[in-house]
Amino acid sequence: MKNILCVKWGDKYDDYVEVLKKQVENHCSLDYKFYCLTDKPEREYDIQLPTHWDSYYIPKKNAFWAYRKFYMFNEDLFPQLDGDEFLFFDLDILIHSSIDRLFDLHTARPWIVRGWWNDIENCRKNFGKLKSTPLNSSVIRWNRGQLKPVYDHIEQHKDVVFFSYPTIDNYLNHFWYNIWEEKESFFWGFKPGLIYSWYKGNVHPHDMDTHTLRNDHMICLFNNSSNGDGEHMYQIDEIKDLWLNM
Repeated sequence: MKNILCVKWGDKYDDYVEVLKKQVENHCSLDYKFYCLTDKPEREYDIQLPTHWDSYYIPKKNAFWAYRKFYMFNEDLFPQLDGDEFLFFDLDILIHSSIDRLFDLHTARPWIVRGWWNDIENCRKNFGKLKSTPLNSSVIRWNRGQLKPVYDHIEQHKDVVFFSYPTIDNYLNHFWYNIWEEKESFFWGFKPGLIYSWYKGNVHPHDMDTHTLRNDHMICLFNNSSNGDGEHMYQIDEIKDLWLNM
């Protein structure tokens, strides 16, 4: 069985889960189950998130909430999850086309978004400053047990991880991705042409238009939690009808 997951904490994205579920239904022809890992289970597809990391919330960084998605890296915490294939989506995405091929990837290693819109030389220059990470955790594809080492590392080093890394992408970039030689990394990055960013562009340096729909790609990332004005997808004129009527 294939499992397609999302994570929702709090009420900011209450309306997003059903939209994501509908997008998946329209763009996946495979046999799968959809689940939302959440602090407030209400629907039949909701699963209660654990809370044993919550005491590490650091108000001044306002970033710990995102670390809760790492609970899913330990599938043993969720006996409802049946099968060995997993695909995670952030809630603020727009799916343009079939996601079936994400389950056809060679999975000797887990896959994650490689932000091709980033200048890799700038990422390397700022590696020690926890800026310009090339990774984006909005889409992750893995098989059962592959991400357990990440969960275990966080569990063993909670004090350091939660204090040192303001975002989970910073953490993943430092410990699980080789910014100089990807083939040596724990993660593989999705190739260009699949996933792009509404706010940051597509592929540096030749396709960097922002606020642009690329319907020939698979997924558009919005990442509105980091956008300065905090706009929601249904507030963006260019995409609200497409997103809401998916």
